[in-house]
Amino acid sequence: MRAFLILPVLAAPLAAAHPAPGKAILDAVRTKAAAVAKAKAAHIQAGRLPGEFKPDCTHEIATATARLAHEKRPEARHALLVARLEYRRLAREIPAPQELAEALKEVSATDPAWAVDLGLMPALAGWDAAAATPYLEKARAGHPVGELRRGLLFAQFTDMMDTSTESAWRPPFAMLLKDFPGSREALLAQERLASEARTALGAPAPAFDLPSLEDPSVRLSPATFQGKYVLIDFWASWCPDCVAEMPNLHRAWARFKGKGMELLSLSLDRKAAHIAGYRAGPASPMPWRHAFLEGGWKSPVCEAYGVKSIPKAVLVGPDGRIVASGADLRGDSLEPTLGKFLEPK
Repeated sequence: MRAFLILPVLAAPLAAAHPAPGKAILDAVRTKAAAVAKAKAAHIQAGRLPGEFKPDCTHEIATATARLAHEKRPEARHALLVARLEYRRLAREIPAPQELAEALKEVSATDPAWAVDLGLMPALAGWDAAAATPYLEKARAGHPVGELRRGLLFAQFTDMMDTSTESAWRPPFAMLLKDFPGSREALLAQERLASEARTALGAPAPAFDLPSLEDPSVRLSPATFQGKYVLIDFWASWCPDCVAEMPNLHRAWARFKGKGMELLSLSLDRKAAHIAGYRAGPASPMPWRHAFLEGGWKSPVCEAYGVKSIPKAVLVGPDGRIVASGADLRGDSLEPTLGKFLEPK
């Protein structure tokens, strides 16, 4: 009888002494992420560029790697593999191919460890699109953490809205509305879809009146470019995808600037001075027209053009109506689209 009564008393302390093997690992990741977020906020508050912020996660990455060399417990290994990738992401580093391959091989796409940070799984596609695409498809279909799954579906929807056709963005949009009706992500997706209608093909380009960045006495509006094609590019120097598009914009400008095309970049940077700093680089002079959108995302121009993500490009024809937008003006599609209008056969 005495032994029977003692066992329940001992059970709680024993359980507390042996928590789930991955919990402490993931808790440490969350603590580091919170510290990084706080340091980044202070960096920006001090007036420095977001792109200049780079936290140091060297110790955490080395510790995770050393532990993986001898750790055998599956749950702990999964947590360590995910943690190492998250530390790389926080440090704004690209994981070594082996680090990513190990994680995708050992850790299931539906493992709860991936929910340690909602920004981690979407980053996989940027690191290795070929390997991540089928992996993320499994996570979007069945990850047990609803918040993460909703985020993955919304990320796919927005990515496809920017870079592909309706057949690509419609499935994640439909799944969001079906499985998570009324969720923040579903509402944002519906709002994004409605905003795109403001720059539908054939619609008049919404009006704006902005001072030129080079000469504030010069006003820029759709009427400024009447009779020409104008490519309106919403961007920011802190936006990695915007920076990635710059070589395409420079090639397009060099090819079409003498053929009836103007280019107007509208910046969502925090300060106009950040634009000059970016353009000072030899690879990004951006030798076309510029304006700064005071208020960023809350600018009336962003509202009028339905800008919910950047980069966003809209091509306005000589009559002031929109003739192209979205994926047709990104990446390898940009020059062929412009050529259709400016180099007719």
